Amino acid sequence: MVEFELLEALPSPEEYADLVQAVGWGTRKPDVVEKALPNSLYGVCAYVGSEIVGMARIIGDDGLVYYVQDVVVRPEYQGQGIGTAMMDKIMAYIQAHASENSVIGLMAAKGKEGLYQRYGFTRRPNDRLGCGMTMFWSREAQ
Repeated sequence: MVEFELLEALPSPEEYADLVQAVGWGTRKPDVVEKALPNSLYGVCAYVGSEIVGMARIIGDDGLVYYVQDVVVRPEYQGQGIGTAMMDKIMAYIQAHASENSVIGLMAAKGKEGLYQRYGFTRRPNDRLGCGMTMFWSREAQ
């Protein structure tokens, strides 16, 4: 097990880009990342020494809807409790801020659903909820 430190903070745009690329989520335009990150409600980063190895953040309206976004751990550090530790911080924020019947959403990467089920998230579709849906916006597709 590797020793890591959690900081309640957002990554720099460069750290963000490096992390999402490390897990195969592609690239994001730097100006978009620079604009988006500060609009997060909360963030947590995991470091091994001075190297960022993980991040997670919450976006939403800070009342009715919270969305767990960008839970990322570098592949070589996965399976060592970093994702769980970051989710503990994420859920503590939600516990402190969400109201009764606030909606907490997320999209799990394939094969990672079990992590989120431990925190009470429900797989979809089920008898009560339909499928989640996603669109990756492209101006060229319109």
